[in-house]
Amino acid sequence: MTKIAIVKHNGSQTPYAFYTDIDIKKDDLVVCDTQKGYETGRVLRITDSFQGVKPTRWIVTKVDTKNHVERVEKEKRISYLKQQIDMKRNGFTDEYINELISLKDKAMYSLLKELDELTNKNNNTNTKNDIELKDSFYFKDMSGKVFKAYENVGCYVVLDSSEMSTVGYFYSIKSVKENLANCAWKLLENI
Repeated sequence: MTKIAIVKHNGSQTPYAFYTDIDIKKDDLVVCDTQKGYETGRVLRITDSFQGVKPTRWIVTKVDTKNHVERVEKEKRISYLKQQIDMKRNGFTDEYINELISLKDKAMYSLLKELDELTNKNNNTNTKNDIELKDSFYFKDMSGKVFKAYENVGCYVVLDSSEMSTVGYFYSIKSVKENLANCAWKLLENI
């Protein structure tokens, strides 16, 4: 059924009347066939009767902005997520990032291991972190809780020995040595 739509074109203050047989409603964006060619505008209202000037032209189509709005929202979300990821990444040192990469990349593990060996050999001074670590060991933290640590591709996985759950905490070799040297962890001989 043909109706009349009152449309205000972009940049114009004057509303115009157009015939339409398209399912449209107030505030829809539409393309109208005008004397100047095709122009877009917003629907102000829909009516069944002539009010003032009788329309002579038609609305061509309704502009579906749903996909565009979704695309813009998706881009905003992507930008937000990238910003949050960058903020998190900036909170980590390069050394820590390298150690994480070495967990998945054997070449990186080898490179870091060789670098560590070369830099430690050049430092002929004994430091309190020169602790020989086993493949696995038990230790007690300062609260008295007992944990098991085992080596796993260039780091140590630490599990609560009372629960032995599948949730483990990853520590770099350096941080394990520091915890032992600073007596934050005390090695247990036999369990």
